[in-house]
Amino acid sequence: MSHLPEPNQQDATKAASTMKTVLLVDDDPETIEAWTLCMQSEECKVLSAFDGNSALALLGENLVDIVISDWKMPGLGGALLCQTMKTNSATAHIPFLMISGHPHPPAFVHYDGYLQKPVEIEALLSAVDRLCAAKRRRPY
Repeated sequence: MSHLPEPNQQDATKAASTMKTVLLVDDDPETIEAWTLCMQSEECKVLSAFDGNSALALLGENLVDIVISDWKMPGLGGALLCQTMKTNSATAHIPFLMISGHPHPPAFVHYDGYLQKPVEIEALLSAVDRLCAAKRRRPY
């Protein structure tokens, strides 16, 4: 008698191990909802926060593959969230995709990618795939 999981269990286990965990950060609930639907359509696990401080709390409790954040938010905005992450050895390796309606990204922050709002779904998904693939190739 074999102790191998049933084929459906194997598929579910494989999917869970390759599923990306995405942290979405934006102060606009409608934007979070749209990005969540977009990421879930790609079978990503989605966490969300409405400000940088909440995002840092989630990062402390969860393993995250990528952070997608608005630049300007009340409280701790995307630029300071990114700077905080990149100076912390526990989170510095996580790709950070900055998104903003501003045409020029902040030059003083070391983010991994930048998209201007409004963001097309294909551009967002492509950037997430590219940044997560680059993360997997980096030597640790």
